[in-house]
Amino acid sequence: MNFYLIRSRKNSVILYTETERIPLKTFPAPASDSPDLVDRFIARLSTKQGRLARFLKKLIVLIRDTYYKLEKKIDPMEQVFKRLRHASHLNLFYSPGLSEAEASEKFEALLIRQKNKHAFWAGVDFIISIVAFSLSLFLIPLPGPNVFLYYPALRTLSHYLARRGARHGLTIKKRCLSPLPLISDIEAVLNQRGSRREFARIHHLAQQLKLEHLPHFLERYS
Repeated sequence: MNFYLIRSRKNSVILYTETERIPLKTFPAPASDSPDLVDRFIARLSTKQGRLARFLKKLIVLIRDTYYKLEKKIDPMEQVFKRLRHASHLNLFYSPGLSEAEASEKFEALLIRQKNKHAFWAGVDFIISIVAFSLSLFLIPLPGPNVFLYYPALRTLSHYLARRGARHGLTIKKRCLSPLPLISDIEAVLNQRGSRREFARIHHLAQQLKLEHLPHFLERYS
C-alpha cells in the first residue's frame, strides 16, 4: 500500500493515501459484493420482507448518509489511518529534502500522535454517545433529531478504527521508504500561502502522481 508523507505549513506533517471519495448522496441499492461492510449489510436487509428489516434498512441508510455529509468537517487524515489498518506492507514516499532516517522519524512520530489523539477522542465520544442514547429514549416520537444523537457513536467507532490503523502502522515491518521529487514541488506550493492560481499547480502535480483525490485532500490543509 502506498503512502505519501508531505510537509505543509509550519513543517507539520500530512500522511496521504489514495482513497475513494464518498459521494454525498443516498445509495438506493447497495451491492451485496460492495467492499463496504455497511453497504453489504444494507443489501442483505433488502432481501428481507419483514417490517423490522425495512425499518432497520431505512434507519441505517439515513444515519450513514447523514454521517457522510458531516464527514467533510472531519480531519481527512482520519480516513488515511483507518485504511492503514489493512496494510500488510507499506511503501512510504517522501521529499528528497529529508533523509530516509528523518522521514522514518517523522512518520513514527505522526503515528504515535494520531494513536494518542484518536484514543482520547474515542473515549470522549463514547461518553457523549452514552448520554445521547439515553436521551434518544425520550425523543423517539420525533423523527428528525434522532439521527444526530447517533453521530457520537459513529464518531467513537471512527476514532477507534483510526487508532487501530495508527497502532498497526507502528508494527508493520515491511516498509520501503523512497524519496520522490514531486513531493518537494507539492510542499513548495503548500508553503507559498499562494493564490488559487498557485494551488492549481497541485492538480497538475497530482495528475503526474496519478493521485486523483490529492488536491481535494490538501485543500483542507491549505
